[in-house]
Amino acid sequence: MANIEPILVGSVITVTGANTVVNNAYAVSADKLTIDTGSYAGLCVDFCLVPAWATAPVAGAISLIAVGWSLDSTPVAGPAPVATLNNDFVGNFKPAPFTSNTATTWTMTLKKIALGVGKTDFYVFNNGTGQTISASWVLKAQVWTPGTV
Repeated sequence: MANIEPILVGSVITVTGANTVVNNAYAVSADKLTIDTGSYAGLCVDFCLVPAWATAPVAGAISLIAVGWSLDSTPVAGPAPVATLNNDFVGNFKPAPFTSNTATTWTMTLKKIALGVGKTDFYVFNNGTGQTISASWVLKAQVWTPGTV
């Protein structure tokens, strides 16, 4: 039986958040990560997030939210996420903060996410951690296509 492995792996796309992300809020539009499947040919993407807090969070999650662009010949970006619009929930980064957590920074991942056609903007959402994510957090993405080896 063949193993399914990444066979086409793209370059790492990196965004360093210039702004804080307060509790129960989205990263601002300037800190979003955009993937264009026309530029980064691939079917899947792995994400890595390195947030930092002044005080260790002991609850909640850090979520990733996707906002698709139109499929027109001249694509138009979708609206930045806000509390009054439902956007596409991609998943929660792991490991998530837990009640006995004392760490104020660590590497979190979200892997094997399917990509849609065209451009998609990805936003970090500080989902109930009770703490503010400090500026200079880093979000990375690597697009890849699965195949058998």
